[in-house]
Amino acid sequence: MKKIKTFFYVLKNSIVSPKYYNDILETKMWFSIKYFLVLSFFASLVFTAFSSVTLVPEATSEIKAVSQNIRETYPADLTINIKDGAWETNKEDPVKIPMPAFGAEQTGEEIPSNLAVFDKNGTIDKLDDYNTVLLFNDENIVFKNETEAITAQPLSTIPDLTLDKETIDSLVDTINEYIKFLPFVLPVGVLLFIFIFQYVGGLPLVIVFIGVILYVISILTKKKIELSKAIQISIHAITAPVLFQLITVVIPQIDTYLPGWFFISSLGLSIYYMFKMRGEADLKKIEK
Repeated sequence: MKKIKTFFYVLKNSIVSPKYYNDILETKMWFSIKYFLVLSFFASLVFTAFSSVTLVPEATSEIKAVSQNIRETYPADLTINIKDGAWETNKEDPVKIPMPAFGAEQTGEEIPSNLAVFDKNGTIDKLDDYNTVLLFNDENIVFKNETEAITAQPLSTIPDLTLDKETIDSLVDTINEYIKFLPFVLPVGVLLFIFIFQYVGGLPLVIVFIGVILYVISILTKKKIELSKAIQISIHAITAPVLFQLITVVIPQIDTYLPGWFFISSLGLSIYYMFKMRGEADLKKIEK
């Protein structure tokens, strides 16, 4: 409980008290690093709580819709056997598996009409002719990678399997069985992703960059601050921008209308706190 009170005390004063930054300069860097980690986790927790309110129901509904569409789309009389790097079907080539609908959500992108086409004599140029994501010929699986370049992968890389209506129905039933765990698993995944990649993995670069700018400004203004102390100032100065950023969960248009606002506000606040600090703690006047 004491540590929680300490965190909120530091959080509050990092926003409202320029004088508090004198105390920060007298602490070790590890104190500010721990504060940054706790602040990042706290922000990640709040972000996850707000986003999960809509994300979990939407994801659950979308997965159910897609899995049901897969069940309905797969041809009832089609059997595909893949074994030892070769495939056979119980129908004449080409065999087409239509693309399942992706629920009510509209992506705005043009989606191929077929998920997969099986054609022993299918060539690379047939990928667009068949308007399919995957083209299985007698040796390879042909598809477009993330850069839209056509790629061929040997069939030998696919494990032996049999696809038929019964298999698809069983797969969909399994998916629906595990959907009930989504409200617990998805928020944890979001929390870890935001904490690791958005905060711990991204913000330190911004913090150090701002710290370097503060260090240069301190030299130009004849008030020398050690680089490590300048970085500490920037760590605490980003508190308000980090909390304000949580509003973008509800109002995402902020990032669109105010590009770069996070860095600009963090830099501006860092400079403000540096010059508004009272006293001369760890600030050494440079004589001409």
